[in-house]
Amino acid sequence: MTSGAADVSQKLPHEREHLEALQRMRALDAYYRWTFDLLRRYMGRRVLDAGAGIGNFTALAAEVADHVTAAELSPANLAVLRERFAGSAVVDVAQFDLDGDLSPLAARNFDTIVCLDVLEHIEDDIAAMRRLRQLVRPGGHLLVKVPACPWLYGSLDVASDHYRRYTPRELRDKAAIAGWEPLRAWYMNVAGVLPYFLKSRVLKRPSTLSRSFKPWQLKAIAAAMPALRLVDRLTGPLVGQSALLVARNPATGNAR
Repeated sequence: MTSGAADVSQKLPHEREHLEALQRMRALDAYYRWTFDLLRRYMGRRVLDAGAGIGNFTALAAEVADHVTAAELSPANLAVLRERFAGSAVVDVAQFDLDGDLSPLAARNFDTIVCLDVLEHIEDDIAAMRRLRQLVRPGGHLLVKVPACPWLYGSLDVASDHYRRYTPRELRDKAAIAGWEPLRAWYMNVAGVLPYFLKSRVLKRPSTLSRSFKPWQLKAIAAAMPALRLVDRLTGPLVGQSALLVARNPATGNAR
């Protein structure tokens, strides 16, 4: 189900800025790979990338899945997705509003929904998780990544149109309310906490996170990614810039 141009423009007032941020984040392919490695064991063969952006994670999911649907609302992002995956036998692209009617997707028999850095943009995130549950076969998984630590919320979040930041406990609780069975929730990227705090709460940079970095800094972060992953393995971590959730659709009680 698509939305009219007027509706989309109202929901995406900073569409071009977000597209630019996603394009800049392609320099951090190692970061997407890190997220993928953490979630890979829970991924099935038929995947919905809900809020796919420009496909930075979609491309990784396509390495292990038989079919990936990249669902996105933004026309600018959709144009990039269609060009990027043109001719792909695994990925198809569809325009959907995750804050709206998703029922046309229900027949695609998904066993996994990936929802990365999306729920923080949706005012009623519990309702969105409830709608997503109707699209997954019983026993299938929901894989979520969101910004973590409410006390980090600041200027970068405002510029990114974030309603909130999360704790792992909040993610688990909201997933359970939406009918999912939470399996685990944890922090990711402890090394990113201090730089984010400085930029968003102390310096109060009026930009998205990616725009707060110069190109050479993004390259340096990509090069340091193995070390950042090691820090997380050694520390736990007890805090992180992001939070991850793995939840399962119960074998009974699915309203599909």
